[in-house]
Amino acid sequence: MNKKILFALTVALVAIAAVGTASAFDFSDLGSLFGAPKDQNVTIDGETFKIPAKFKEINNLSENGTVDDYGVLKTTKYVKSFSNDTNFINIHVYEVNGTNLTNDLINFNNGTSKDISGVKGYLYKDDNNTYTYTYSKGNKIIGIQSDKEALIGPVIA
Repeated sequence: MNKKILFALTVALVAIAAVGTASAFDFSDLGSLFGAPKDQNVTIDGETFKIPAKFKEINNLSENGTVDDYGVLKTTKYVKSFSNDTNFINIHVYEVNGTNLTNDLINFNNGTSKDISGVKGYLYKDDNNTYTYTYSKGNKIIGIQSDKEALIGPVIA
């Protein structure tokens, strides 16, 4: 057999074996070339948030327009929760009916004033190492919770 033909067949067989082997492994961390998941935009009560890749929504923890009447104050609550294998992100949007809020009104956890992703609000860390960042936007109080402070900034779109 001609050496060139034998070499070409060998290269073809190695390529076929490599493709079969590659499909058995997860290359999602190597970028979009191998189909890595992309960040997803999520809209909650008209507000857009960016959920990092590999986080999936936990549907049984969602709320979509739950009304709470406190007598002097009525709120409509929207909640979405997401997790990956090790971390979680919870987003709460409270629409306070008939009231425009200032950031001073949202520091109900006695958090530390902080600017995250260009948004002024308050960061609070509880005894369970859960970080909560709250800020106001018009008549809404927005809270983002996570077990990692570094996950909060990228969520604010």
